[in-house]
Amino acid sequence: MRNNSYTYRILFITIAVIVWELVFWLLGYQILTVFQFSSDTVSEKIIFISQKYSWLGILLPVYWVLYFSQIRGRNSYVNSIPSPELVSTFLSPVSSVYSFFRYFLVRNAIVFLVIAAMQPSFGNKLVTGKASGVELVFAVDVSQSMNACDMADGNSRLEAAKRAMTQLMNQTSSAKVGMLIFAGSVYPQLPLTADKSAAKMFIEELSTDLISNQGTNVGLALENSVEYFSEDKLKKVVVLITDGEDHEGGINSSIALLKEKGIELSILGLGTINGGLIPVDPKSPVAGYVKNDLGQSVMTKVNPRMLEEIAGQAEGKIVVSSDAFPNINALLTQINNLKSTKQVDLEFEVKENRYRIPLSIALICLTILFIGDSLRIYFTKSGLKE
Repeated sequence: MRNNSYTYRILFITIAVIVWELVFWLLGYQILTVFQFSSDTVSEKIIFISQKYSWLGILLPVYWVLYFSQIRGRNSYVNSIPSPELVSTFLSPVSSVYSFFRYFLVRNAIVFLVIAAMQPSFGNKLVTGKASGVELVFAVDVSQSMNACDMADGNSRLEAAKRAMTQLMNQTSSAKVGMLIFAGSVYPQLPLTADKSAAKMFIEELSTDLISNQGTNVGLALENSVEYFSEDKLKKVVVLITDGEDHEGGINSSIALLKEKGIELSILGLGTINGGLIPVDPKSPVAGYVKNDLGQSVMTKVNPRMLEEIAGQAEGKIVVSSDAFPNINALLTQINNLKSTKQVDLEFEVKENRYRIPLSIALICLTILFIGDSLRIYFTKSGLKE
């Protein structure tokens, strides 16, 4: 009969792993329920600044596979030895409890490092600073035609628009940023704010489902953008982002209003001359494409001539692009060359980045693991029992 001290108790370890996973994720869900999903509008909310790193969570199931492969491999090796008496001559006993203890620490370190990478934020802190007095407002087309995937590498126009807006915020010296969206009607999406992190989150949430009234009412969008700016004597610029496929008039009066208020206009046109079909559901290509009353698929094309006419009237810069990452250098030059009459003092609240909390937990787990392994090696060499 083999000495069980040389093999792992896989059933015990499996049950312990499952129980801890259930406890951990139930606790996590309860925490998010209290904070993130509270119906009380006054309640604190947790946000993750870098949600793109959530894919690192795949490291956890990879670790599961490696861990169980290792302990099963050890058991198989021990059981393959013909004489049980030989085992003690070249192998040391193992502890299933200590094995789970190591799993517990490594697993938690992985999870909390992933959470730290996602940068959880809650609570507010006051930020002060100075910036050039340029106010920037995005007027973004969210009509269905912006779902057309005729940009490079099969990207949609709206995805390219999001990248361009993020780049503009990263590379301009604007003090404050605002955003409105439009289709057949106009909807205020983000009031003028100095918190660019918040602006980026609003950009990521943009979709063509936000406005049901379809169309491309550029004139109304430009007219409404005027109301976004402050009364301060600062340089102001509107960035119009659209495929310019069609518009519903009112352009001349809107441009006249912009000039009257001293507001600059920059235009980013997105799409191709050949055009593309409009998916019914951008998240599900198999859903088919938008059709007209005759049952024919609708083809949408960028209208550079119309956009150039608007830019010419407004004496502003224009970029028309079909790239997944539009080259917006001309727009950047126009915005960054705007000389403000003064520097503005900024004071605003932003979410406190709490990445240090999960990072500290992960480091504590790794430190305990190192100490535990060091003590175990010491006791083993000293000939002492665990």
